[in-house]
Amino acid sequence: MRYTYDMSAKKRLVVLDTHAILHRAYHALPDFSSSSGMPTGALYGLLSMLVKIINDLRPDYIAAAVDLPGDTFRDVAYKAYKGTRAKTEDALVMQIQRTPGVLEAFGIPVYSCAGFEADDVIGTIVEQVKKKKDLEVIIASGDKDALQLIEGSRVTV
Repeated sequence: MRYTYDMSAKKRLVVLDTHAILHRAYHALPDFSSSSGMPTGALYGLLSMLVKIINDLRPDYIAAAVDLPGDTFRDVAYKAYKGTRAKTEDALVMQIQRTPGVLEAFGIPVYSCAGFEADDVIGTIVEQVKKKKDLEVIIASGDKDALQLIEGSRVTV
């Protein structure tokens, strides 16, 4: 995606932490649903955030990281990992499952890796692209874990 035309300026990549954004939207917004009764509030919140990001930040590139179902290497190594968390509500699970298709319909590449969380995928993306001196990376996430990826003004959350 290309939104700016100043070729001398740094390029800007926004990486979406879709899981964190969906959770925040799900708990912050009313229970929106389609005419068929399909829950849509979290997806609405994600897409509203995406529109705001595009309008406010004018990214040259956007990528999204998603969690896959199943255990991660942390779950295998430490059985109590996230053991105190409540089960994700079905209405949110349905929206999480539809997220990759929705983002891909907007032309946004979606990245994931079996056995790893979206946080790990985001960290890998940041490590790969921060080698490019002409690229600024912004991580769109409400997850405090993302703060460890900050690197001066080149990588921000």
